[in-house]
Amino acid sequence: MNMIAQLNMGGDGPGWKIGVLAVVFLGATGVYAFIRWLLTGPRPADPWDEEVAAALESDEAVPLCHRCLTPQSPAADFCPQCGATVGQYTNWLPYPYIFSVGDMLRLGVAGQFHRTVLTVGGFILFSLAEYLVFAPLYWVLLIRHRSERPPPLPGRPVGAQ
Repeated sequence: MNMIAQLNMGGDGPGWKIGVLAVVFLGATGVYAFIRWLLTGPRPADPWDEEVAAALESDEAVPLCHRCLTPQSPAADFCPQCGATVGQYTNWLPYPYIFSVGDMLRLGVAGQFHRTVLTVGGFILFSLAEYLVFAPLYWVLLIRHRSERPPPLPGRPVGAQ
């Protein structure tokens, strides 16, 4: 019996087993070569030099709010200017976490974010996972504001986002 007929019949012969082993070996070799290629590829350039890196690591460095760039106290959990979560552990603490989630969902309803399928889908999935009962209400507000242009963020000029 030839090999084609054996494959059509779903053969259990030694040729079939060797073929499966060869495909598994080739797949494993391909995965290994891909991982090795990723690890040995060129490193991205540093966005700053040693002087800037040392300034960031110094004790005099002041943390900034990621939303409005206001200088913050290292012990602050929320920005007093715009209300964004700026604390290092705020999202891990049970009570401030509620306010952090509220700030994020408020950002989605107000429409102050870059709208892509991924971000809108993320807001929908997060609201479903976090608040199953209130998620449909949130979705209505999110979709109602999707076509509006987001208002400028506090502390930034109108053209800068």
